[in-house]
Amino acid sequence: MSPDVRDEPDHDRDADVATDRSIERDPDELPDDELPDDELPDDELPDDEPIDDDPNAVAAAEALVWERADWIALAVILLASVVLVGLHVRAFPTLSPIDELQHIDYTIKAGEFDVPRQGERVGFEAMSEAACRSVEAPQYVGPPCDLDEYDPNDFQERGFNTSATQFPPYYTVTGLISRGAVAVGIVGSQVTAARMVGALWAAAAWSIVWYIMALYRIPRLQRGIVVGALMVTPLTLFHASTVNADAVLMLTGAIAMLATVQYERGRLRGWWLPPIMIGLLFVEATNLLIIAACSAYLLVRMLPRRDIAPGWKAMPLALVVVAAWVRADAADRIRRWLFAPNPRPRTSDVAPMFEGRDPDVFTWTWSQVLEQLPSNFTPIGRAYVPEFMREQTTLASIQLTNWLLIGLLFVAAFVLVERASLAWWTRVGMLTMLVAGPFYTFYYAHFSTVFYPAPGRFGFPLLPLVAVVAASALTTRSARWVAGSIAVLSALNTLWFLVT
Repeated sequence: MSPDVRDEPDHDRDADVATDRSIERDPDELPDDELPDDELPDDELPDDEPIDDDPNAVAAAEALVWERADWIALAVILLASVVLVGLHVRAFPTLSPIDELQHIDYTIKAGEFDVPRQGERVGFEAMSEAACRSVEAPQYVGPPCDLDEYDPNDFQERGFNTSATQFPPYYTVTGLISRGAVAVGIVGSQVTAARMVGALWAAAAWSIVWYIMALYRIPRLQRGIVVGALMVTPLTLFHASTVNADAVLMLTGAIAMLATVQYERGRLRGWWLPPIMIGLLFVEATNLLIIAACSAYLLVRMLPRRDIAPGWKAMPLALVVVAAWVRADAADRIRRWLFAPNPRPRTSDVAPMFEGRDPDVFTWTWSQVLEQLPSNFTPIGRAYVPEFMREQTTLASIQLTNWLLIGLLFVAAFVLVERASLAWWTRVGMLTMLVAGPFYTFYYAHFSTVFYPAPGRFGFPLLPLVAVVAASALTTRSARWVAGSIAVLSALNTLWFLVT
């Protein structure tokens, strides 16, 4: 049996609550956030009241509240994802400069169970789509559309598929669904179909986030505000609307957090947690961040407990060590064993991004690494914004949403600390976001001999965690008004550019 690491009752807080309630006041004079519990709507009952040692009371307090309204919310999330992604796909037919050509080629081939090998060139279909759509990149000039043949050297990275270093789960699922959509006549282009699959990835991620919020009894209004604000921000919408493996990272991050929460509550056996976490690395290696955050959370929650065996306490630390080893060494060996690279007869026969890397000449400094501290705090602050949305109103909405999340994180971590679990989720999440930028910059400098400032999309797996704890911090009417206003303004701004 896995250890049960529930919140401990706060007896000092019990005394404070009792003292506060001994002062009688007219309920008509109280604001909504100070009404007695029996006069609050069921959806807004406080979820941080301490519970006694009765097992039945513990089970009742932690029972999931899931009603018809939640199913309706999931349907709205799916509909909103499809509409937003559909509008974005229509407004942005151009290929993304973030290697979308290579991702498209991988998706098309994986949909036919043909995994590209390292050193392989992109195929005709992908080149044809790139020629006719072009690429939103400075000084990019591609070949004409509708040629009978294309030279891979005329495209980005001389036509080498630089995404072939990744594992195929995202590409295979997306390729099969998009291929089926074209076969039944829903759309005529597999690229358009593959982009629309991003709506399903996003909807699945936000649905699991909604479920985790329900496990923590976060009121639905607070859930809706945060999920709505994050659905329309450019970072999440752009990557959900283009073909790229980052589109699956929010889903994998949500799965990792859900597995950790269920393990902590005794609803997931301990031996399931390591294979789930390590398996996520073989979907996308960037999941190392959420694995580290989940492991740190379990470690700080389990260490003070005397009723948990030392072996279980060591499990989170062992998990993150194994995950780091898989990320740095084992995954690459396994990929090369499963999908052997193409032979390279000439040393120059490589993508330009891999040329000129001489470890004996390359140098980097710790100051360059430490400069990346804010790069993923929070991830949405460093989003790629397509040209058709690149206006001051969009940049302002990004900053407003970013500062809102930062403020809510600090409130959840250091002010609303009655629920120890959510407070610790917030703290480890903030720490992980803070070190993510320096970690990846150091990783690429040390192992790949290239200085690479970490983009915001690397923090994608942490967004579900950020969404849950941010929603938990919207406890006052004024906070909900401010957050809701920012969400509405951001949504209106995004919709304006999408429809016009």
